[in-house]
Amino acid sequence: MDMDLAVGQRIECRITTVAFGGSGIARLDNRVLFVPFTVDDDIVVVEITAIKKNYCQAKLKEIVSPSPHRVAPRCPYYSFCGGCQYQHVEYDYQLLIKEKQVKETFQRIGKISSPPVKPIIPSPQVFNYRGKAEVHLSRSGNKGVTAGFVNVDGDTVIDVERCDLVDEIINQQYAKLRERLVSHRVPVQKTRITLWAGQAISPAQVAKAVKGKMFIVPSEGFFQTNSFLIDRLVDCVIDEAQCGPSDTVLDCYCGSGLFSLFLASCAQEVIGIEENRKSSLAARLNLQTHGCSNVRIYEGRAEKIISAQLLRKNIPVDTVILDPPRIGCNQRALSDIMELKPRRIVYLSCNPATQARDIFSLLKGNYSLESLQPFDMFPQTKHVEVVASLKLKEEGE
Repeated sequence: MDMDLAVGQRIECRITTVAFGGSGIARLDNRVLFVPFTVDDDIVVVEITAIKKNYCQAKLKEIVSPSPHRVAPRCPYYSFCGGCQYQHVEYDYQLLIKEKQVKETFQRIGKISSPPVKPIIPSPQVFNYRGKAEVHLSRSGNKGVTAGFVNVDGDTVIDVERCDLVDEIINQQYAKLRERLVSHRVPVQKTRITLWAGQAISPAQVAKAVKGKMFIVPSEGFFQTNSFLIDRLVDCVIDEAQCGPSDTVLDCYCGSGLFSLFLASCAQEVIGIEENRKSSLAARLNLQTHGCSNVRIYEGRAEKIISAQLLRKNIPVDTVILDPPRIGCNQRALSDIMELKPRRIVYLSCNPATQARDIFSLLKGNYSLESLQPFDMFPQTKHVEVVASLKLKEEGE
């Protein structure tokens, strides 16, 4: 029989594991109880905040007995700011949590009984590693403008003086921004401002270095955020692509040309696809600057370009690189990629749930999953990057 529960009720419980998304889990009869900012073997007093049919949500009120994996959070805004979920967990255990979550996600969503998850690659630096930050601006009547980050509920901007995740160069820029806000020198129409730890080329562009090569990136564009692990991530993608000098590589969602540039020296031809106009222009500039004459960049949606420029023209593709947004790949794009029949697919994602969903589709399309390599690109947070490697099955497999 289920325990009678009410919102506002306080309960003592033991946390048994940490769920994908960062909340600790306790069991209340047949219900799962999610409690943020807890970890395995914490004994805690919690207050029920929501009751559903099969689960409840609660907030931490008291730590009765701390877990041996618990440490003191470094940031004074922790548990109020929504940027971090794991600062209360020792770093080595954060890695184990994420590795386990990747495995469980591919079992549950990807329907793979024994996912080939490799040991997670840790970040060389676990604080001050972010090379980019989005500062939110909030206006409240006569109080003026608040600069900060979104709170844990995602509905309020909280006033934060500095962030321990970002490069100190960004914290310096952030301090200057706050000074400008006091003197009312920030355009009132802005709701967020992006700060980079790279060399500013113009108000619209920044330069970032990867493996000794400089990339021009749109100020509002996407770029891998962990400055200390990006080189190793690029090496992993190149290794898993297994390109030969006669191969054609399709780099979907290519952004500013990061993987296209490094794959250009391995393959006969690289075809990049990027929907964002500013990013596609930056990709062309980066490839031209570094003398990559064997790369073509198409601007547009992946499914439309694949259909019009590859399938219709019967252009063979040997390897596909996928690095989509967190929402994952367009299903038509996945279908078109399977129709191309590349020998290898390398799929990167910071969202293992949508990645597992898409890979489940690829597995039904005659591909096998060779490996899942997690990277801790986001220490102290719930996020994890995964590089998945798939190959086309041969006849009889």
